[in-house]
Amino acid sequence: MKHKVSTLLYIIVLMITIMSTTSCNDPRTYDQYRGVSLQGWLRNDTLTFDIPRQWEGNYQLDLCLRAARTYPYRNISMIIERKVIYFKQRKKQERTYNDTVNCEIVNDKGTLVGQKGITSTEIRQPITSFQLNRNDSLHVTIHHIMSRESVPGISDVGIRLLKK
Repeated sequence: MKHKVSTLLYIIVLMITIMSTTSCNDPRTYDQYRGVSLQGWLRNDTLTFDIPRQWEGNYQLDLCLRAARTYPYRNISMIIERKVIYFKQRKKQERTYNDTVNCEIVNDKGTLVGQKGITSTEIRQPITSFQLNRNDSLHVTIHHIMSRESVPGISDVGIRLLKK
């Protein structure tokens, strides 16, 4: 009986060691997409992302898009509003930042840019780098500012937060 317990203990320790040495070192702390209608992303369709509390450090915020071949323009312009929510002396406070992003979808040759999938492409574009304190959280909203009210061909819009 004692021999079985010690063998089981050795197996568990071996598995933990193998898992800890092969685990990835991914800097992503948040990676989320919101779907939009391929028939048309309406200008008043604001996408929201609530990023939970983070550890202190330097972070980079990236915009992620998935676009189909039916996208009619070369690029897309968006406004990204980032609210940093922090607690100072037990009081919730917010600081708001606005970024205007112009993201290229189709290059000069008429092909989609980014990592190509079967029916769409995935584009990642850095937005900004910033410092967060411990327990700071973020509320991010995105909407397009194109001339058309409805922009077809965008299937998903996402936010990725990377710790540097």
